Amino acid sequence: MDTTKISQILRISKMYYELNMGQVEIAEKEGISKSSVSRLLKNAMDIGLIEVRVKESVLSYSELEKELTEKFPLRRAVIVPDLVGNRQVLLQDVCGALAEDLPRFLKNDSILGVHWGHTLAVLAKQLPSLRLKGVSVIQLSGGFSRAVYESGALDILKNFVDCVNGTGYQIPAPAMVDQSFIADAIKQDGQIKEILDMADRCHTAIFSVGNLERPSVLYEMGVINEDSYREIREMGGIGDCCSHFIDKSGNVLDEKLDSRVIATPLSVIKKIPNKMLIAVGKEKTEVIIAALKGGLADSLYIDAPTAEEILKQYQG
Repeated sequence: MDTTKISQILRISKMYYELNMGQVEIAEKEGISKSSVSRLLKNAMDIGLIEVRVKESVLSYSELEKELTEKFPLRRAVIVPDLVGNRQVLLQDVCGALAEDLPRFLKNDSILGVHWGHTLAVLAKQLPSLRLKGVSVIQLSGGFSRAVYESGALDILKNFVDCVNGTGYQIPAPAMVDQSFIADAIKQDGQIKEILDMADRCHTAIFSVGNLERPSVLYEMGVINEDSYREIREMGGIGDCCSHFIDKSGNVLDEKLDSRVIATPLSVIKKIPNKMLIAVGKEKTEVIIAALKGGLADSLYIDAPTAEEILKQYQG
């Protein structure tokens, strides 16, 4: 598309959205038909020159948020309404809420830890552009896939790096290996050891949690198989947080199993000053409750139906 056409599209868009001119008035001013104005406005949206965002009305969930912060060791809870009954839209809305708040929590010369997965992939596409200096972005766990499956871990890391204008540090390894001695050896690699050491100084961490239902990212990546799923369930596992399988109290499920994980230890994650947990969907209720009980979150970003289900199921 040539610059003349782009200039016209921008001009028409400004008249319509910023000057509140009608399409007929714009058509007369530009010497084109009303249908051409409508088409050019659509073109502007299609090629990303303009963005229209529906910002939901402020629905008060203050009571729900208060209940969550009283029952769990949370500093804040942000609850997003389910306005249209569509899972993907709801996920985008919850991610949008976190992305909008992010500038309040990040600062210069700090370390940001991020995990990966479907929720983080959606969040990564909504990140703002922040003018920060000296920010290091580290992966909280390995993200390489054993199977023909793209976890998107590297793309997520890159998006966060671009967001903060920082430097990224990838863990070039799978989230879990077959034997603990293999994990120990990998963790001694200079690059990986540096990242794990940086996690001790991490100021903010952003991650989600996963339940044991399939489809599961860890399953699709070949990290665990059907037999492993069954064993984890029999041991009382209910899901994972940053590649660590946890029990109902939010603690490491099994030390032997966890010794095979290549990730920031759960004990280190719990000490990070600003832990931001984002999760959508009532099927994750049990694992969210476990993460909250285990002190794995300071800020919770969640949808209203799941928040209500948490409070319904939780027994302190």
